[in-house]
Amino acid sequence: MLIEIAQIPQEGRELTLRAEPVALRLPEGGPPGQVRADAFLKLTRTSEGVLAEGEVTSTLSLVCSRCSEPFACPIREAFSVYYQRPAGGGAEEEVELAAEDLDTDFIQEGRLDVTALLEQNLLLSLPVQPLCREGCQGLCPRCGANRNEGPCACPGPPPDPRFKILEHLKRNAS
Repeated sequence: MLIEIAQIPQEGRELTLRAEPVALRLPEGGPPGQVRADAFLKLTRTSEGVLAEGEVTSTLSLVCSRCSEPFACPIREAFSVYYQRPAGGGAEEEVELAAEDLDTDFIQEGRLDVTALLEQNLLLSLPVQPLCREGCQGLCPRCGANRNEGPCACPGPPPDPRFKILEHLKRNAS
């Protein structure tokens, strides 16, 4: 969705929108798919550009990194991005970015691309290690059984030979 800057009044503009399905390419652990997102967006004009503040919400279908089961992951991400007009310098000129420049984007052809803004914020809100639940047991490393569904028939790990000497102490204490 493109928004013309000329259509944003000086006092600002608030939008509540249901974004068109965004084609997200999820990192490993999730297939690309169409994702619906809802967003609240407040656009404020300044002398140098436009400040876009808001929040995006969605529910993504991810794959648990421990048990490999698909699950629904609710997303709610607040954002604040400042759009400014491109500087007159050459495109190949190197410029060192400051911390405040990381939340800055450029106005292109007098329009803001809200779809790209929502897509970026959805991707940034993804968990590094998606888990279906906090206490996920994962898969058995020997047989591959899902430990969330119950214990598997595999024997436990063999005793650590470094602790063999402690068995002597345990027998003498009894």
